Amino acid sequence: MEYSEHDLDDLVRASERGMRELLDAMEGLKDTSGTGESRSGMISAAVGHDGRIRKLKIEARAMRLDSAELAEQVVEAVTAAQDDLDRATRALLPPGENADPADIMRQFEDLQDGFARESDARVDRLQRMRTRDHDGRFDR
Repeated sequence: MEYSEHDLDDLVRASERGMRELLDAMEGLKDTSGTGESRSGMISAAVGHDGRIRKLKIEARAMRLDSAELAEQVVEAVTAAQDDLDRATRALLPPGENADPADIMRQFEDLQDGFARESDARVDRLQRMRTRDHDGRFDR
């Protein structure tokens, strides 16, 4: 099989484009967060891209609630924040995709692994092309 300089340029551009797309998608996911509040509005929560609570605000008047009601409203606020995160995460997906945030992270990691394998194969291919060029077997 013969390779041209054009083939090499296409290969490099495809690698760069794939890496940019992967990094953009991963950054978008890392920047995702969610916010929510209890039905009374006295408690609000914020969660990070991993679903962990980053902020919890309890207004002073909520302290008048009994412990069971206070706990219920905290759960409502956190759940609302996690639901908001889920919506924000799904907005990053192509239309028609449907997965929970943990599945999406696993998919991105799988994509990253696959991209790394493809990049390694491209580098090997480039090295073979260079070797052929140096050995005089590469036609320009």
